[in-house]
Amino acid sequence: MPATTKTYKSAKTILKEIFTNKTVISALAITLFLVLAFRIGSTLTIPGIKLPANAFNPNDSFAGMLDLLAGGGLSRMSVFAVGVGPYITAQIIVQLLSSDLIPPMSRMVKGGERGRRKLEIITRIITLPFCIAQGYAVIALLLNSQSGGSITIYGQSSISDLTAGQIMTLLLIMVAGTYISIFLGDIITKRGVGNGVTLLILAGIVSSIIPNFREAFRTIASKMDSDSSNYTINLVMATGLYVLFFVLILIATVFINGSTRKIPIQQTGQGLTTDINNLPFLPIKLNAAGVIPVIFASSVMTIPGTIAQFLPQGETKWFIAGDGTGTNGYLTLNTASGLVLYFIFIVLFSFFYSYIQINPQQLSENFEKSGKFIPGIKTGEDTERHIAKVLSRVNWIGGPFLALIAILPYIVAEITSIPSGLALGGTGLIIIVTATMELWNSIKSASTTSGYNVTRSRIESKHIDEMADVETKVEQLW
Repeated sequence: MPATTKTYKSAKTILKEIFTNKTVISALAITLFLVLAFRIGSTLTIPGIKLPANAFNPNDSFAGMLDLLAGGGLSRMSVFAVGVGPYITAQIIVQLLSSDLIPPMSRMVKGGERGRRKLEIITRIITLPFCIAQGYAVIALLLNSQSGGSITIYGQSSISDLTAGQIMTLLLIMVAGTYISIFLGDIITKRGVGNGVTLLILAGIVSSIIPNFREAFRTIASKMDSDSSNYTINLVMATGLYVLFFVLILIATVFINGSTRKIPIQQTGQGLTTDINNLPFLPIKLNAAGVIPVIFASSVMTIPGTIAQFLPQGETKWFIAGDGTGTNGYLTLNTASGLVLYFIFIVLFSFFYSYIQINPQQLSENFEKSGKFIPGIKTGEDTERHIAKVLSRVNWIGGPFLALIAILPYIVAEITSIPSGLALGGTGLIIIVTATMELWNSIKSASTTSGYNVTRSRIESKHIDEMADVETKVEQLW
């Protein structure tokens, strides 16, 4: 991460740079087109599946988490019903194994573009078994969540009545959907703007905002006495409080994601400055890892529920997911133990991924090579320890805050009886805020980079023309 100086541009100037840049407009168009194609695919139910309007229980934390990672494709049992969840799980495993646990994989990380390409191939291979397992879990979950046989797959209302060929067909469609999602995400990352996988998840969350507000209003209204003389006033006040708290949580999340710890940087030689106001700095965000810890933790929390779908009724399945009659298991997000685990996973991934994003050892080496230093800190190991210390401190603020916002809906649901999918805060809100801010920064970065390349090309072209004129004049003189 390079040192940064204090430069400010007005919003009007930034927007002008973006919308007058053909390269950025093209990248935005590609991103919007692919996200729209993904959303259209997410609304089309797989042929052979009969699905009512509300197939899944809004209080089912496992189904809600799967739907979030699928970008909204699970609620309609579309070709993207599994989505990018298995790919995210595979990424977690590969990143853990490549952090000095397996030396060959660790060398791939340090092997530049070629090594990263090999790791990506390994990640996609590992994605396949997770995709098959999660696809079967989705089928079992769908049929087990119905009441009165309203849900059927190929005319059958029980998974035991489906033939092996029918199950294989469904799994093949879901696996294809996952790899199409990964493909779309890759194109967005390379040709568009922002992180493709995160934007696909974001698109599903954003599409559910208005329906969720509408459903929350209906839920609040249903819990009030409609015969009361103050019914309208109470309904308006309750709805207003709901919206107010939502906005307050949104503002707090934006504030934490935008907060930065600035480490002052000095440059040896002519770059040395005594002007404190214009001193360059190394920005370390309070939420240094971004939205990745929440997505990773959500993916990990789906693993026990996926395993439970393969188990017969018994103590093991009851321990993981409950008995299916309203009693929750110990590893679901509707229980205290599940929420504590989710909280811990988010905090751990915040520390883990922030050290991947901001590598103190690599930063220290770069500072030493470029002649930069932190005032009052020796170069080398002291600089590395100082950056690691600062990173650890900000993570102890950012990580627990993210975790608290993520578990807030389940706490609110327990207190108010509002379904957790409609309660305030949550994983979806964190992804909306963080992914939107990252997308905006990516757009600004693409605009700046493209503008720099255009300017450089013009200067080079002008220089070549001037040299050609000089050569022509010399020839004429001779």
